[in-house]
Amino acid sequence: MNMTTFPNDDLDPTCLREMSRRLKELEVSEARYRTLFNNVPAAVLQVDASDVEEAFTNLKHSGVEDIDAFLLENPQLVDQANNSVIVREVNDVALTLFGATDISQLLAPVAYVFAGTPEASPNVMSAHFRGRPNHYQRLKIKTFDGRTIDAALMVSFPQAAANFDTSVLMIIDMTEQVRIEKELKKMESEFAHFSKLSILGEFSGAIVHEVRQPLSVVANDAATAARWLQRNDLNLPKVRELVERIEESVRRANEVIKRVQDMATKATPERQTCDLNRLVAGALTFVKKEATRRSVTISSNLSAEIATVEADPVQIQQLVVNLVVNAMQAIERTHAQSGRVQVTTRSDGERAFVEVHDTGPGIPDGIATEIFESFFTTRKEGMGMGLSICRSIVQSHGGVISARNTSEGGAAFEAWLPLVFVETDNAPETETSRQPAE
Repeated sequence: MNMTTFPNDDLDPTCLREMSRRLKELEVSEARYRTLFNNVPAAVLQVDASDVEEAFTNLKHSGVEDIDAFLLENPQLVDQANNSVIVREVNDVALTLFGATDISQLLAPVAYVFAGTPEASPNVMSAHFRGRPNHYQRLKIKTFDGRTIDAALMVSFPQAAANFDTSVLMIIDMTEQVRIEKELKKMESEFAHFSKLSILGEFSGAIVHEVRQPLSVVANDAATAARWLQRNDLNLPKVRELVERIEESVRRANEVIKRVQDMATKATPERQTCDLNRLVAGALTFVKKEATRRSVTISSNLSAEIATVEADPVQIQQLVVNLVVNAMQAIERTHAQSGRVQVTTRSDGERAFVEVHDTGPGIPDGIATEIFESFFTTRKEGMGMGLSICRSIVQSHGGVISARNTSEGGAAFEAWLPLVFVETDNAPETETSRQPAE
């Protein structure tokens, strides 16, 4: 019955005052909501999702449990949802973020929100179907004025049964943050390259010696071969032996040059399936001459149980080189006449571990975590980037690196990477397994 049919004198004055008070409270609450709604520093969209809620209820009654698989097999449902979920209300920030000239452009099916990242829509639907209260993800927004922006989407699904038809989308412009993240990643890459060049500079004497040695053999054997060729009693087996020695020496020199080139080259990381033991052995070959010069003995215990990892070979070798160099520098601080570095690999069935243990002074109390921060160093001449780069490399591969002091003295740095399981024939233990580095 319409209340306007009641004459005013039939209403109790107390009731009228109560109604007036409640109306004012409602107006204040509405004003407060409007102020909050329009002053939130993010685009806010209220959507009517009643049709999708009804569809989800029917799917659950029909026995659907794996909504992700169902949506993959029935992509038309995603399109239907994008066109049936209607944006009912937006705030002023939404107009600016979407580059809209009129609010009517936004009070439409929600499809425009997901135009830049179509896969975001089934993700939101999956979260809603599973009864999650919220969903968050990054996505790209195509605006009405032709821009594409990076954004963060937060969806709040109502939990009260009476409000199942209303969801709230909050979108924050992340373009500037993404730009800064890219710049930081670029700077990190520059520092990593600089770190590699610094190591090459530190190892320059050992590198020159390692190249000069086979070249000296080449020069001597070439001169000897020339003399044999000038003799009347030509000895072809002897000349062949000298030529083979020259080829072997050239191969050794080329390997050294290639290792230096790999370290010095500034290239985009490329992931591939790698034998972790082979990468570790190669890295130890690179540092062995410098270790000898510093009177540091490097040994390795490479587990035959290690499978393969999905990694960038150059980055993983840089990780090992950085950790070994850090270990040698720690040993130098003890002023001991000699030291030892032990490199070990092992597996727990799901992860591959690389551990570098030194006989240095250990890690000062309270900084086991800080040492991985950029520009943190305990050496006066250090830049504090070596271990930070190690952490970045490991984290980019989905792993974790940590440090600790050991009971037998010195420090141990351990990094783990996820294993990749590939079907291969059973192969015998490699020569690098359980062999000490020279």
